[in-house]
Amino acid sequence: MKTPNLLSKVANSKFMTTHIEKCNNPKFIARTLLLTSVSKDVFAYGLRVKNTLENDKIPDEKKKFSAHMDLASGIITAIVQTGTGFLMSNEKFQNSISNKLFSSIKDNKRAFNAAKTSFSAISTMVVATLFAKRILTPIIANKVVYKIDHKNNDQSRLPAKS
Repeated sequence: MKTPNLLSKVANSKFMTTHIEKCNNPKFIARTLLLTSVSKDVFAYGLRVKNTLENDKIPDEKKKFSAHMDLASGIITAIVQTGTGFLMSNEKFQNSISNKLFSSIKDNKRAFNAAKTSFSAISTMVVATLFAKRILTPIIANKVVYKIDHKNNDQSRLPAKS
């Protein structure tokens, strides 16, 4: 089968047409983009942890800290990005913002829906990637790794149980 025929069959399949019909829903578009971004980030952090643990050039004490930091960042990124993204893509929240931002075109239903859909996708990605991933995740991950690393130090200072 030739590539154009294969692509044509895939593009016209029931799965694809159902997916394209769902793309009229701003929440679906925003959440699909969000989950794609989160999946990519989790995969990248997983690779970073694996590469750090396999890198013999990194001293063992630094390797453990770096691996913990990457693991914590990956987990926290997934949670924080998903949470903020789902909050931003909430229909009530988006309706409220869109009604204020695009009040001048509210009478033109088609233009209003296009603006609302675009804004929903863009605002969800901006908040989830910039705010959640670049600001919240490093702050939270640093605190988590610090507590984990110092928990072991604190336990070694405790008197032995009799």
